[in-house]
Amino acid sequence: MDPAWLLLLLPLSAASGWVMAYRDQRAKRQTHHLPPGYFQGLNFLLNEQPDRALQVFLEIVEIDQETVEIHLALGNLFRRRGEVERAIRIHQNLMERKDLSESLRTQALFELGQDYYKAGLLDRAEQLFQELYGLPDQAEAAGQFLLKIYEREKDWPNAIRIAERLPDGAQLSIALAHYHCELAERAIVEGRVDAALQAVDRAFKHDPHCLRAVIQSGRIAALKGHHRNAIAIWRGIEHWVPAALGEVVPHLANSYSALGQAREFEQFLRETLTDHPEPRVIEALLEAVRGNPRDDRSGRELLLEIARKHPSPGSLHALLEHRKLLLGDTPQKQWIPLADLLYQAFQQERGYGCSHCGFTSNTLHWQCPGCQTWDSMRHRTSAPAADLAEV
Repeated sequence: MDPAWLLLLLPLSAASGWVMAYRDQRAKRQTHHLPPGYFQGLNFLLNEQPDRALQVFLEIVEIDQETVEIHLALGNLFRRRGEVERAIRIHQNLMERKDLSESLRTQALFELGQDYYKAGLLDRAEQLFQELYGLPDQAEAAGQFLLKIYEREKDWPNAIRIAERLPDGAQLSIALAHYHCELAERAIVEGRVDAALQAVDRAFKHDPHCLRAVIQSGRIAALKGHHRNAIAIWRGIEHWVPAALGEVVPHLANSYSALGQAREFEQFLRETLTDHPEPRVIEALLEAVRGNPRDDRSGRELLLEIARKHPSPGSLHALLEHRKLLLGDTPQKQWIPLADLLYQAFQQERGYGCSHCGFTSNTLHWQCPGCQTWDSMRHRTSAPAADLAEV
């Protein structure tokens, strides 16, 4: 038998045992028994015939506390197995029963909402959870699902509305900050700078240490033409979250360029690389080096020095692009050191990893694509720090 079905049968067996014990206690007051179809349905499950078992359970006419809970348990387990259509049929069947008590109807409604959510039927799920959200004893649980729905739909105003009414917590405050950052990002793209600034301010109210809001503050300053302020904001990240410095290097390059300070930018990168040999900082320095006129010898020495101290795909790419500058007319055996550098570069761990579920990516996601946790992606690298004083 499929081990997954054992997981299905164990709770059902426990439930049936509880039902029988409970009914034995009532035997002196009245004669009562489970519907005959119930055992037939279990027999189908034991014989790995879930569709026939499902049909039998749906045809059981007698509905009371015990049999409803068996239906709910069966639907829940179908959903966990990914058989959402079967779960929906069970819970819809319960909802159609006119003799269902209000409490059981609420429970079935909540299960059906989860079925729709799992199936990706977000409009239907939202409708059911909105109905449950109006019930005092269901508001929090329904609100959590509404929050997931609005996140998936990128409906940030409604996500903010629901989140602000849920019990406060550190993770919820972080999520709220990112909801406002999402609105800020939208406003930045659309050129609504003042709206973006207001959204960033609201993000800081929920999370004063929101890195994303800091980065956006610099972008807004740059959009207003205040490049010195933008540079000051972004450079502050070096002392606060140095691993995230690579995220703002492209923005820094643009603002230094707007001020006509290419050499100052190169100097900043050299100083930064001494303590934080982050791959994107290395690549930015290589680009800055290539952009400044030098004689062949000094350019060759600088490229080699960076590549040797900070082997990375970026530094290797720069060397390969400038192989004529690097090798001139030397024999092919001179390529052997490059092979060694290539090996070292790809031995490094690069990118980001989720501290919650372990999801990895080469780019930063503010919300983990794996577990949907906000602010859980962390920069990971095994590259050692090195001294660039001689570069």
